[in-house]
Amino acid sequence: MDRTIFGRKTLNTQRNRVDRFVAPRDSFGEGRRRRSFHASCDNSVNNNVWLEKQLKHKKYALYLDDALNLEPQETNGIHKQWIRPWPCIPRKKSYLSSADSILDLPTYSYATFPEVLDWSNDNILVAALGKNYHKWSWRSQSLIRQGYTLYEIQCCKFDPRGELLVLGTDMNTVEVHNNNWTKKVSSNLCPCLNTNNHFCSITAVDWSPTGNSFVTGCSWGNVVSYTREAKLFSWRRLVRAAILLVRVSLDARYVAVTAVNSAVVMLLTWPSLDIYSSLESSWTIRTMSWHPWRSALLGVGAVTSDLQARIALWNAPTSKVQETTLGPKRYSLDAMLFSNITGELVISLWNSDRAILHPKTCSQLVVMSDPETIVDQWGEGRSGLDRVRTMVFSPDGTKLATATSDEDLIIWNFLPEDKRKKTVKCKRFSAIPVYLDEAMQGYSLR
Repeated sequence: MDRTIFGRKTLNTQRNRVDRFVAPRDSFGEGRRRRSFHASCDNSVNNNVWLEKQLKHKKYALYLDDALNLEPQETNGIHKQWIRPWPCIPRKKSYLSSADSILDLPTYSYATFPEVLDWSNDNILVAALGKNYHKWSWRSQSLIRQGYTLYEIQCCKFDPRGELLVLGTDMNTVEVHNNNWTKKVSSNLCPCLNTNNHFCSITAVDWSPTGNSFVTGCSWGNVVSYTREAKLFSWRRLVRAAILLVRVSLDARYVAVTAVNSAVVMLLTWPSLDIYSSLESSWTIRTMSWHPWRSALLGVGAVTSDLQARIALWNAPTSKVQETTLGPKRYSLDAMLFSNITGELVISLWNSDRAILHPKTCSQLVVMSDPETIVDQWGEGRSGLDRVRTMVFSPDGTKLATATSDEDLIIWNFLPEDKRKKTVKCKRFSAIPVYLDEAMQGYSLR
């Protein structure tokens, strides 16, 4: 069967039935599906804390405490005084209930590094698969262009202006492509080739907030800063392992770096790449994200040795760290992002014990206003969503695109769209100037 990039798909699809006398799982009600043989035998996983019923009970209890001026319940005789670790404006109702679009990402499951997906500020989605990258327009809902590189692509990132696309590839090469032309305009090599005579792959990339420079990480542990024209600015060898993630802070003062299967996050100065500080832990770092409303507040997602998801909030200037445990055991945290609009934290959780079941009920998307409060979620007892490897927001922050191990690109309705801005911008302010310009043929009357 031929598959096309960004081809339309449907959620909760089921494989062809082998036995025509066996009813499909979707034909049974929700209650009967939950009383299955696998669910009754699976005593090791306690998923009650994520169920919608339990969340409603907890929210109602907090409402009563606030209405009756009651103090929060003590745990083990210790009163817990909680201060919200990150700023946000939590939503009042649930929006993460349906998928806007479900597209196909062939061969995405073979990608070694997950960040081969990005969304530009002119509403263009790019997916880099192999030596080609494909552009899909959100406005026209169609595939518009296709570009290529000399070597296989490992990561990609649009600049904040939406004019350039930087691509990290094999053979020490980083390429910068013009977004309008879909062609390479500049390129450079990682210093590994000149210093150690090693061939590496560019495995991580990120732009500075101004778009005047970008940073890369390679499979030999080098971190390199370049100018907008891909000219070498500075570089440093940090570890002897492949760099997993690089993130430049919102104030353009720091860059956070972590390696594959590493328990340490290094904080470097930007763009000189001098070592500033480090966060050491006993966990495996999976993801990082800077808060959009703070100058240098880094969220770090990790997994412990007993498969417990954890989040740490690291204030870079003061070096203060707040950490907390999320949910039950046997859940792995793979990706997380802060919303630019509401400041909420979106995380993806994956349960390895339920991954062998069909239909799959192993993955969840959770929206949190703080480590104790879940304001929205998707995945309670539902099937069809596989392990989410990466996620990106749309420019207006109303859509969330997730790429899964099942090679699905699911675009979720994260927040409602503000249609009033489009109406005012397109009709009220632009119609009269365009009419006068056409009527007067470019001349102005005083």
